[in-house]
Amino acid sequence: MSEYLLIVKKIKDMIVYNNIMLKQFPKHEKYLLANKIREIGYEIYEFAITINKKFHKKTTFTNLNIKHELLRQLINLAYELKYIDSQKHRVSQLHIDEVGRMIGAWIKRAMTDDE
Repeated sequence: MSEYLLIVKKIKDMIVYNNIMLKQFPKHEKYLLANKIREIGYEIYEFAITINKKFHKKTTFTNLNIKHELLRQLINLAYELKYIDSQKHRVSQLHIDEVGRMIGAWIKRAMTDDE
């Protein structure tokens, strides 16, 4: 249970940082790429909460993993388009990497528990 609480906290931290970072996006992207990044962060949060409540978790873990990678790629795209500077990109990627390591460990633990 404490693993679940920790990953949810880290996901919230990632969402908070990304939402602050998204405020500097150009006006024409605030409702497109910025909104997509925000939405995917919330979906990751939702999947983490759902996994904790479900008995069969494999599909939800897969969806969580896909959304996590999509978020990573969209942040990279925002950096390449110069909507965020290298410092914000680095910090955002650190949050995303930390959440990714926790997701990987969570998946590994859940799969070994199923065996």
